[in-house]
Amino acid sequence: MATVTLRGIRKSFKETDVLRGVDLQVGDGEFVSLVGPSGCGKSTLLRIIAGLEGQSAGSVEIAGAAVDGLRAADRNLSMVFQSYALYPHLTVAENIAVPLRMRRLSTAQRLPLVGRFMPGTTARLREIEDRVQDAAGTLEIDRLLDRKPGQLSGGQRQRVALGRALVRSPAAFLLDEPLSNLDAKLRVHTRTEIAELHRRLDATFIYVTHDQVEAMTMSDRIAVMMGGEILQCDTPARIYEDPVDLRVAEFIGSPKINVLPAESDSAGRVSVMGRALPLQLEPGRRALSLGLRPEALTLTRRDPIFSGRVAHSENLGHEIYVQVTLDGGGHRVVLRADPALRAGLGLGAEAGLRFDPARAMLFDAEGRRLRGVVATAPAVREAWA
Repeated sequence: MATVTLRGIRKSFKETDVLRGVDLQVGDGEFVSLVGPSGCGKSTLLRIIAGLEGQSAGSVEIAGAAVDGLRAADRNLSMVFQSYALYPHLTVAENIAVPLRMRRLSTAQRLPLVGRFMPGTTARLREIEDRVQDAAGTLEIDRLLDRKPGQLSGGQRQRVALGRALVRSPAAFLLDEPLSNLDAKLRVHTRTEIAELHRRLDATFIYVTHDQVEAMTMSDRIAVMMGGEILQCDTPARIYEDPVDLRVAEFIGSPKINVLPAESDSAGRVSVMGRALPLQLEPGRRALSLGLRPEALTLTRRDPIFSGRVAHSENLGHEIYVQVTLDGGGHRVVLRADPALRAGLGLGAEAGLRFDPARAMLFDAEGRRLRGVVATAPAVREAWA
């Protein structure tokens, strides 16, 4: 396995800039997900790494060596596509063996009738068969080797595509939204399998997805992309708890982070809708955005910071998501609540809210995260009595 390094990658289609100077280093054995909305450039970036697309500027290095002039076939990378790209007329075993046959057999040795009689063909075919059996055993599809793709479920086809990538022992695995064609239940199961496969192989994985849950649950690091740029690349925990940009904060997290318009006065005191908050910035008037994750908000009946009425609730069994329309501005926020509080949270019920000042996030008018925020009051944790 190997490191993958991107330096200043740019890509333009005529006058449209798709990638705007992307820098990224993926460590040996690391699992890095490229996540972002459709059209942000993540799949284009993966295709440039694979050699299927040429960059307009910048360089790609694999194991410390530049590969910009190499064809895709010479980069020693394995790619798993969204569509699986299996040959319908070949068996599972034959599909998995395709990259090995192309690399280890000459053109004459691959001929259907006379190829077996060429010198060395039998030994190489035996080696290929052994590699196919090993890969199928690792992915637990050895009982499917004689079937055709049309006889397989979506999850089984996905494993065959992984097996075809696995047999090459590549420098890195590139996966382009491989779970998007699976139903929700199978997607959960298969992402666990991919994460376990990564741990067993200790291999370098670069994984493209628009699904933040996949990225959060599988990755060592997440690179959040928007507008052809990487806004932040960090561990899932830091991406969620410490986003550097409002766009990152809004994209990562379910339910979505609550964002309220705020401002600071000449003394740096922060307020929302005219209500002073227990937050202090350096002196100076400025327009702000206040970000509060749903778990940072707490229901309270005593001295609430915000008040409003319940607009909607979703009972998930182990917790309730409560949407509250705030007084004085009509803004709606969502919070997590204990199911034991369900009886007092009917539609239209009055609700008072406080939040943990230490978990509040402030962003400037351009969406950049502001540091040096001081909490001027301790967190209040009070049940909805």
